[in-house]
Amino acid sequence: MRLSVPDIDYTLTGKMFRYIVLSFFVSNIMTVLGTMIDSFIASNAMDEATAAAIGFVSPAVILFSLIGTTAAVGFQVTCIRSLSRGDREGAGKALGEALILGLGLSVIVMILTLVFTPQIVALLHVSPDSAEFGPCVDYLRGTVIGLPAITAMSIFTKGAHIEGNRNIVLLSVAVMLVVNIMSDLIGLYLLHFDVFGITLDTSFSYYAGAAVLVHYYFRRDTLVKPVFKGATFKEMISVNKTGFAAGVIGVWYSLTLMMKAELINAAISTFNTGSVGLQAYNATVQLNYFVNALMSSAVSAMFLLAGMFSAEQDKKNFKKIIKNVVTYEFITTAACSILLWLLSDVIAGLYLGNVSRAVIEGTSQSLRAYTVGLLFQMIILVFANYITCFSHNIISATVYFISNVVLVLFGAGYGGTIAMFRSTNITAGIFAGVSAGSIIAVLILPVFVLIINLMNGCKDHLWMFPKDFGVSASDEISADIRTREEVMDFSEQAWQFCADRGESERISYLTSLAVEEMAMNVIEHGFTQDKKKHMLNARIVHKEDELIIRMRDNCRSFDPRKKYEQIYENGNAESNYGIRMVMAEASEVNYTTMFNLNNLLIRIEKEKHEPQA
Repeated sequence: MRLSVPDIDYTLTGKMFRYIVLSFFVSNIMTVLGTMIDSFIASNAMDEATAAAIGFVSPAVILFSLIGTTAAVGFQVTCIRSLSRGDREGAGKALGEALILGLGLSVIVMILTLVFTPQIVALLHVSPDSAEFGPCVDYLRGTVIGLPAITAMSIFTKGAHIEGNRNIVLLSVAVMLVVNIMSDLIGLYLLHFDVFGITLDTSFSYYAGAAVLVHYYFRRDTLVKPVFKGATFKEMISVNKTGFAAGVIGVWYSLTLMMKAELINAAISTFNTGSVGLQAYNATVQLNYFVNALMSSAVSAMFLLAGMFSAEQDKKNFKKIIKNVVTYEFITTAACSILLWLLSDVIAGLYLGNVSRAVIEGTSQSLRAYTVGLLFQMIILVFANYITCFSHNIISATVYFISNVVLVLFGAGYGGTIAMFRSTNITAGIFAGVSAGSIIAVLILPVFVLIINLMNGCKDHLWMFPKDFGVSASDEISADIRTREEVMDFSEQAWQFCADRGESERISYLTSLAVEEMAMNVIEHGFTQDKKKHMLNARIVHKEDELIIRMRDNCRSFDPRKKYEQIYENGNAESNYGIRMVMAEASEVNYTTMFNLNNLLIRIEKEKHEPQA
C-alpha cells in the first residue's frame, strides 16, 4: 500500500465506488438530520437549557438508532449471496426476516425507553436538579417514538444500495426533511409546541420517509420484495447472525462515540466552563455527527465492496477500493477541516442564535480545536474498518476504545488543566486535548499492524493480507474494455493465457469465444443505447479444476440466458452459434444486477473436456 495519496480511479470499480458512497452518505445522514434540525431550532427559538439537552441526549439517540444495524447488515450479506445465485425469493425472505426481527427489537427498546426515560437520562450525567433534565426527558421520549421507522429505513436502504436505486433513497430523505422542517415550523410558531412536540414531529418525519420506501418495495418492478411467508425464528437468527460481527462492531463504535461525548461533557462540567462549555459541546457534538456520517459513508462502501472482491479473490480490485477510500476520505475530511476552521465564527453564530458574543467566540475557538483532530479521526476509522474486513474484530474494537475513550479521557483532562493554568479558553483546551489524543492514537497504529502480522503470518505486511487471500498474478488476467478492438485484443489474451498454462486447444478456444461473444454483445446492445460513457470489466481466473470468467458493465441489462432461451423459442437454433456454444459448454452461467451494474459469471470445468489420466 502506498503511503502517498493515490490518483482518482476512473475505472468501472472507481465509478461503482463513488456511486455507492453517495448512496451511503444519504442513508447515513438521515439518522442525524432530524437531530441537527431540532438542535438548530432549539438554539435559535428556545432557551439554552433545551439546546444543551439535545446535545446531552443525542449520543443515546444515535446509539438506539443502531438497533437495526445487525438486521440490516445481515440482510445485505444474505441478499447479495442469494442474488449472485439468481435466487430472488431467497433475497426476499432475507428482507422479510430482517424486518420482523429488526422492527420487533425496535418496538421493545422504544417501550422500555418510554418507561425508564428519567433513569436513562440520569445515566447520561444529567442531574435531576438541573435545568436541562426536563428537556432531556422530553427530547428522548419524543425521538425514541421514531425508532421503528429509523430501523425500517436502515434495512430498506440496504436493499436500495444493492439494487443501485439511489433515487428512491434521495426521495425518501427529501420527504423526511421537508416533513420535519414544515412540521417543526408549524408546531413552533402556530401551535407553540415545547421540545417534546418538536421531537415528535421529527419522529413523524421518519415514518413519512419510511412510507416512501415501503411503497417502493411493493412495486412490480422492484428487484427484491419482502417475503414474510414461512419465516421462522431460526432463519431470522441465521440472517442476523450473518451480520452479527459487523453489527456488533458498528454498535461498539457508536457506543465508544457516546462514551467520548460523555467524557467531554464530564470534563466541561468538572472545569465549570459555564455557558461557553455547554454551547460549544452542543455545537461540536452535532457537527461531529455530520462529519462522521461523511467519513462513514466511504468506509461502509469499502466494507461492502471489499467483502465482495475478497469473496471473488480479486486482489487487484480490492486494492483499488481501498485506495479509493483513502483518496475520498483525505479530500473530504481535509475540506471539512479547512471549511470548519475558516467559518467557525460564522457557524457558531448561526448555530447558537441569540447568545452573547463571548459565548460565540468561545465556541468558535473550540470548533477550531476540534477540527485539528479530524484527519486523525478519519485515519483511525479507515484502519479499524479495514482490519474488520479480515475479521480482526477484537483489534478494531480495541482501537476504538483506546482512541475514543482512553485517550479522550486523558486528553480532555490534560487539555483542560493546561488551559486553566494559562487562563485561556478552557473549553477550547478540552477539545484541543481530545484532538491531541487522536494524534497519539494514529501514532500507535503501527503497533497493531505489527501484532496482526505476527499473529497471522500475513503476506504483504503493510496490507496485512491473510496467507490464502487472493489469486496470484500469474493465475489471472483482467482488462477494462470500451471498444470492439479491445474485446478482440482481450479475447486473444484469453486464448494465450490458457495455452500458457497447459490447457487444451478446446478450453482455450471456449474461453476466448466466451469473452468475445459476451463482451461484444454488451458493446453492441448496451453501449449504443444512450450517450453515457460505458465500460466493461472482464476478468479470467485460472484454477486447478475450472476457469472462471467474470464480466461487469454499467449498461442496460442484457441477460445472455434469456437470449439463449429466445433463440430456440423463435426457431433460430441455427443462428447465434457463439452464444449457443458458450451456454451449452459452460458448467455454470449466472447473471444478476447489483450496485447498478450487470454481473455475468461463467464457469468452465476442465474435467468436462479433458479425459482423466
